[in-house]
Formats: sequence, structure tokens, C-alpha cells
Amino acid sequence: MSDPRPDPQQWRDLLLREIVLPSAVEPVPTEQGCGRRLAAEVRSPEAMPSVPIAAMDGFAVRRGDLTVPGRTTLPVSAELPARPGAVPALAPGTAARIMTGAAVPLGADAVVEVEATDADPFGPVPAAVTLHLQQLPPAQRHVRAPGEEVARDELLAAAGDRVGPGLVGLARALGMATLPTCRRHRVSVVVTGDELTAGAESPGSVRESNGAMLAAALRAAGAEALAPLHSGDDHAGLRATLARAAADSDLVVTTGGIGHGAFDVVKTLLGERGSSTSRFAHLALRPGGPQGWGRLDGGVPVVHLPGTPVGALVGFHLFVRPLLAGGAAAVSTVLLGDTTADGARRRPGAVHAMAGRLRLGEDGRELVDLLPGRRLAPYGRADAIVLRGAPGTEDGWARVVRL
Repeated sequence: MSDPRPDPQQWRDLLLREIVLPSAVEPVPTEQGCGRRLAAEVRSPEAMPSVPIAAMDGFAVRRGDLTVPGRTTLPVSAELPARPGAVPALAPGTAARIMTGAAVPLGADAVVEVEATDADPFGPVPAAVTLHLQQLPPAQRHVRAPGEEVARDELLAAAGDRVGPGLVGLARALGMATLPTCRRHRVSVVVTGDELTAGAESPGSVRESNGAMLAAALRAAGAEALAPLHSGDDHAGLRATLARAAADSDLVVTTGGIGHGAFDVVKTLLGERGSSTSRFAHLALRPGGPQGWGRLDGGVPVVHLPGTPVGALVGFHLFVRPLLAGGAAAVSTVLLGDTTADGARRRPGAVHAMAGRLRLGEDGRELVDLLPGRRLAPYGRADAIVLRGAPGTEDGWARVVRL
């Protein structure tokens, strides 16, 4: 009896243990950090705001100068727009017209909104202003205190967090010119097969698409995808192509040549019949059962994916993406929605990877619908890979990898 086929999760865990890609901090200009992972925590270098500022258009006053309830008329001693420059202290017994975002003058302990005065909000600064108040405003009314938004040395983001537009804006507001991101892993894709062509078809030829597809997937996962390389079905050519790929890469990904045929050149070159530097297995997974991994010259890790486009895509998201900085592909459990597209017979004991699309049901719960179509076609609009038959999945539920 043959050995049982490894479960996809077991294979995924094996690769995560055996392949640890080099990590390094790469400071990048803050504006270019969006989408990358942080290599270190980010803390605020200063308080924001750094000085008290007005949170309302109005008049900065000393509360001790106000008569409440009733009317208070005060001379206007200054106009304070939101612009750089020194702000004079507020003279006792006066008010200063102030705009939102302007620094509050020393001595003022409240800002009275312009709507509570007789001033024209759009007119020139008046010589005096009358304030109509029913009660004394609380201390620091409409004043944003120093550090109210962000305290000095406050944690803004943790190591491993993905940089989003919000962090970019916050970092720039705090004067941070760079962010400490993880260096993008350099990954080469090597596609194999004499039948693959780049242009016009001839009898027996197949347009090569795995290289472009996997390079796009690598970029989406935060890696630096090098130009895909192509090798035919001969050992000498493949050996030279792999050496070229390994020279510039942190990781090499191959597609094709790992089945059980005489022309499965990757397996015969690197497996038991060759250098024995790679291990191959047929997982309990359809499509994408043939898989492999190993080491190339210089110790560069290599992951071997099937040559079929859908098998390569499924294998990438299950086994390659988790290895990349910023490319973690967590598997979640989601309620199944429309399963009418699941008309094919499924092999018992295997995990079946299918294209799916996520949505919210009427009750607000997330559902995943199986998409109709054969092979790669449904992945044109899929946003999830649905793993039907994954161990521990209850009826009506499925494991899902989000694309």
C-alpha cells in the first residue's frame, strides 16, 4: 500500500519551518511606504499638536474677563490666523480673533465660538467684540491641548503591521521622512517546458502565462518579482537557468516538470534520480497535488509548483505567499453560500481548491459563493480560494484563503 498523501496544511507547516527568508530593515520615504510591512515599531517623535491650538473659529479670551450670564464687550488686541509665526500673549481684558488650527496665545484659557458673538465671521477684524454667554465656558473650551491627538513616544504602529494611507498621513504630520519597512524579498520564477511559447501558437505549443501570473501575485504579496525565466526540458539548460535565478534571488519558484513522466525535468534533475537537493510529494490536494521544495546553489531555497496555471496559482497562495514578508495568507473558515458550481465529483480524502467570491448575506454574515467555470477561467473574478474537504470543516462551511 502506498504512503498516504500529505495534507496541504502539513506541507504548508513544513515549508514555514524549513524556509526562512532573510530579513532586513529598509527605510523608505514615507510617501512610498504604503502597502509594505513594518520591520520595527513606529513611535511618535513629538507631541501633536505641539502647542495649544484652536479647535473653532472664534475669539480667544481669559475666562476671568467674562460676565455671565450676559454680555461682555472686549477690545480685540490681535488677529491670529492659522499660519507660521510667533503668537503674542493675550493682554488682560482683551480678546484675540482666532481661526481653527491657530496657536492659542499665552494667557487665554478658552475660545468662544464666533456664533456666540456679534462679529462678522467673514469681515475684517473688529476693534471690539461683544460676547453673549449664558454660562462660563469650561477651562480650555475649544482648545486642543499639546499631545491631545498623539503623545510624544506614543506607539503608532507595531512591527509587522502593513503601512496604510492613514499611517503615511500621520507620519508626515509628525515630520517623519522615512518608515522602517521590511526589505522586499527578491523572487525569481522559472517556468519549464519545451511547449511554452511567448507569441504565436504552432501545433503543440502553449502560450506561457504562469510567469506573468506568478510575478503579478508576487508583487501583490509585497515581493520584488524579477523577470520570469524560461527553460526547456533538458537538464543542462535547466541547471544553467536555475543558477542564474539563484544568483539574484532570496527565493526561486519553479513551475512544471514535477510529475511522474520521463520529461519532468525538474524532478529528474533535483530529485532522487538527480542531485537529491529537492524533496517532492503528491499532496491530498486537487488541483495542485504535485509539490516540492529544496535548496539551490548557495543555499537559496526553491519551491516547486505544478505547471498547470490553476495548480500553480493555488500552490502559490497556499505555500509560497506565507513565506514572504507581508504576504501572510491566513486560512479562515467561512460559511458556504451558492454551491451550484460544485458539480464535479470530488475525490474522498482530498482537499479540493475552488474559485470563490466573498459577500455578505442578509443577516450580515460573510458567505463565499463557488464560481462556475473550468480550470483557470473562474479565477478571473475570484477573490478567494475555497478549500472544500479541509480537515475539521463542518458541513456548510469551508476554509478560505483570500486573494
